Amino acid sequence: MISLFGVIALTAIGAGAIVINEVELNPPGNATKWVELYNDGEEDVNVGGWAVTIVNPPWKGPITIPEGTVIPAKGYYLAEGALQWGQDYNGTVILEDAAGIKVDETHFMNDDSDSDFTYGRYPNGLDTDQKSDWKLMKGTPKAENALSPRA
Repeated sequence: MISLFGVIALTAIGAGAIVINEVELNPPGNATKWVELYNDGEEDVNVGGWAVTIVNPPWKGPITIPEGTVIPAKGYYLAEGALQWGQDYNGTVILEDAAGIKVDETHFMNDDSDSDFTYGRYPNGLDTDQKSDWKLMKGTPKAENALSPRA
């Protein structure tokens, strides 16, 4: 049974998926919040019309991704929140496709640090639907997530 699960997991990895990969809820100096999407697949994915929302009652967003936007294989896209995401420093991020179907969702996150540290999946794209997929790390927008070296 374990080997069968391994085959299923490899098939799912090969298919690729778009995931929420990194979240900046409280950038330094009240800069713009952002959510990074990552394509862990081997093919480009058109995400035009998809939406990224921060839910912290009340609902914030969504940021709709412009039509024709493509995330290349192993590539990134940065959704920036502007005014839609307000000044709250916590919430759950939801990604929906153009048909309104939920593609990914984070756990509830809180960041009151006013710093360039973010919540990111480590390693990139890890999606086991567990809170442990996420680590607090120095922000790496549009780049591979990396744990900061310990001093």
